[in-house]
Amino acid sequence: MYKLTKIYKSYADKVVLQDVNLTLNGEVIALIGENGAGKTTLLKIMLGVIEADDGYIVHHGSVGYVPQHPVFEPTIRECFEAKVEQWQIDIALQDVGLDKPMGFKTHELSGGQKTRLSIAMALAGTFQPDVLLLDEPTNNLDTEALMWLRDFVKRFKGSILIVSHDRSFINETCSKIVELKNGTLKVYSGNYEEYKAAKDLETLHAIESYEAQIEEQNRLHETLRRKQNDSEHTHKHMKRSDNDKAQRDYFKNRVTRGLGQQVRALKTRLEELNDLEKPDAVKNYDITLAGKNHDSRLLLVFKDVEVDYLEYVLPSIEIRGNNRLRIHGANGTGKSTILKLASGLAQPSDGDITVGQNVSIGYLSQDTDQLDHTLTALENLEKIVSDKTAIYREARALGLSDKDLKKNIENLSRGQQTKVSFAKLLLASHDLLILDEPTNHLDIPTKELIENALKSYNGGLLVSSHDEYFIQSINITESIILGEN
Repeated sequence: MYKLTKIYKSYADKVVLQDVNLTLNGEVIALIGENGAGKTTLLKIMLGVIEADDGYIVHHGSVGYVPQHPVFEPTIRECFEAKVEQWQIDIALQDVGLDKPMGFKTHELSGGQKTRLSIAMALAGTFQPDVLLLDEPTNNLDTEALMWLRDFVKRFKGSILIVSHDRSFINETCSKIVELKNGTLKVYSGNYEEYKAAKDLETLHAIESYEAQIEEQNRLHETLRRKQNDSEHTHKHMKRSDNDKAQRDYFKNRVTRGLGQQVRALKTRLEELNDLEKPDAVKNYDITLAGKNHDSRLLLVFKDVEVDYLEYVLPSIEIRGNNRLRIHGANGTGKSTILKLASGLAQPSDGDITVGQNVSIGYLSQDTDQLDHTLTALENLEKIVSDKTAIYREARALGLSDKDLKKNIENLSRGQQTKVSFAKLLLASHDLLILDEPTNHLDIPTKELIENALKSYNGGLLVSSHDEYFIQSINITESIILGEN
């Protein structure tokens, strides 16, 4: 068992974690939260890399860690510490199903094989860890590698904490979700779908409560106005006989005091309601993708297209109107190549690619190479529109701060770079969107925001993505699977 109790951590004047409690007892748990919520800090505390300012940890076993961006030595053997014996390495590699010689060059491994090696590095040792921390383990994995990782997680004898934005993977492997928000953890039983249902119910209740309190606020304002009018009326119009001035003043003061107490009570209640914070669902700004097509309008056609470094003729493609097409297949089968050809950023060695007349194409690359990395995010977006109000509105909706917009692209995280790329699409109007792994490096709230925008988009879509949850959400109508005979 691994137990965190009342963990507190701050940097300078910013509280990152407060009163964090978590118990791992043989389950597979997903740790989710927006980028910057403190997930990395929590992992580092669990690994003993940094110390919490307060709280305590109870654990008597060992913890294995698979980082989001593992660093590999030139060969497989060199990836393991010298003190780790060969038999321990052999067992670890057997556990992950990586059958390669010790001298095999790591740069020749596929993405899935690198994930297997990074897990083997965490497992190898005198004692196999009883707690395994996996940081975004599904990034850039193809379907086959994802299936293997899912099976590995299910059969691991111990506790696993997965930091992931992959909702399909969470659904298939996790029995509990812990959400890190505003420095605190909240635990939800079940997989992602059950978590989402619980969150939707919480949101509904929060909105209903907020609207009820706004209604109460309006009622109190009206009551306060009437009470203040009554008080003024009392002062101006209370009439007593001139020879009974003492009695007149007595009744006048008594009424005034009573009304004053009621007014003060109303003001106190209003001050409490004025402090009410809007639910996130009320504060969020819905983003919209411009673009409209008739069903019959030709957008894009591939015919007998070949590329020198691919050993096969690319499949025929035809997209019209608001058709939605997914390019699917294992890593290395040419998905990104097809998207670059379609966007005009690459040229075929043979065959024909036809773009419809006056068709505007928007392209989002998984490597964000459509951004000018020497310019700031704001300068990149100003190439699309000059309206700074529109730029800041869309950027903020995607979670980019004013400070982020002033940074050079090279100084932003990969997730922030993807948000800038998507903001470019929001600020333009395209008939066809070409998206290459658009959800990589994005947190779940941003994914859902983008999914909602794509659901209502009226143009055509050509998409490559390993994110099955995303694909289902945006109503893809057709798929082409590469690498099949």
